[in-house]
Amino acid sequence: MKQQTTRTIIRISNFGYIAACVVLYLIAFCILISAVWGIIADMRSGEYTVYKLLDEVGLIVFSMAVIDVGKYLMLEEVMRKGGHEKPPQESRKTLTKFAIIIASALSLEGLVLTIEVAKQDVTKILYPVSVLLTSTFYIIGIGIYQKLNAAAEEKK
Repeated sequence: MKQQTTRTIIRISNFGYIAACVVLYLIAFCILISAVWGIIADMRSGEYTVYKLLDEVGLIVFSMAVIDVGKYLMLEEVMRKGGHEKPPQESRKTLTKFAIIIASALSLEGLVLTIEVAKQDVTKILYPVSVLLTSTFYIIGIGIYQKLNAAAEEKK
């Protein structure tokens, strides 16, 4: 009886994870279509600029991050349940890849904001520069995590 209840709970939670992944993929697909549509619309209207293109690139990078979250949920929470544990090196690689995508999106946004603000009102540059610095510290943090995690693995 207890095993049956456990299996039922796992099936329900897996269904929830699968539903969440499908929704995340649909959202990412909508973001991707919106970005491509924005590029096409800007090119047709003649309002095409590098800054608008960078905004669309930011959306595409963000959609990749959303897809990665969905993939991670599917692989880790649905596919690997009850299976073998993932080796620490593989976990570090997955986490680092996901973190770098987020850092790339953050850096890109900071760069675009810095350029736009610098052209309009340099006195308001503090926020865009802080976004760039945050992404820099984020990447440094990823490196520290990797280094400490690798050192801990060598001690085992």
